[in-house]
Amino acid sequence: MAMKGKKYLLFDADNTLYDFTATENVAIRRLFDRYQIDFSLLPIYHEGNRKCWDMYEHGELTLEKLETERFRLFVSAASLDRDPDAMGHDYSRFLGEAGIMIDGAVDFLKEIEGEYDLSLITNGIASVQRERIKRTDTAHFFSHIFISQEIGYAKPDKRFFDFVISTLGADKESCLVIGDSLTSDIKGAVNSGLDSVYISFSGNKSEEAQWSVSSYTELLSLLHS
Repeated sequence: MAMKGKKYLLFDADNTLYDFTATENVAIRRLFDRYQIDFSLLPIYHEGNRKCWDMYEHGELTLEKLETERFRLFVSAASLDRDPDAMGHDYSRFLGEAGIMIDGAVDFLKEIEGEYDLSLITNGIASVQRERIKRTDTAHFFSHIFISQEIGYAKPDKRFFDFVISTLGADKESCLVIGDSLTSDIKGAVNSGLDSVYISFSGNKSEEAQWSVSSYTELLSLLHS
């Protein structure tokens, strides 16, 4: 199995190129400080947040509702007297203001810039994603930025990938999905008949993806193979 014929690289954003874990930590700390919430309650928030994102990927919850619903679940489970609408609004703003790249991501993008047609394919709140991209000054690397909220479908929905391929004017054989999520990136690629690379910086492997890598160095070697 070789990379010959691949022209379009479809990169997931969060925890593939952009460090969402670090961004989330900064934003949630600002939020908890603002609303005077004990940081020990963070696991309760994460539980509700994961539930909401699972519902979103399965088409059971819109992003507009997710923004508030995760905090409605949180304040209810933690027995807090806080406004989930206000918390959702502030949290999205804090996320946008805390754009952080994964170490080595920018150098990697510079290395392959011009060799391939690069696109971002991301689930998420459009205003948050675009603000993070703006603050990291990385938009220029990508010919297209595809955000689920703007498209109307979310990964792993085949219709998301159909829209991407149609917009690019590409054929499936020339496209390669690169992402860290088995449930959205890799599953979406499988659903759409696209080759994929699973990137896991902790060294995990995927049986569904055609390739698995654990670093940008490995990914670069794979692309040049």
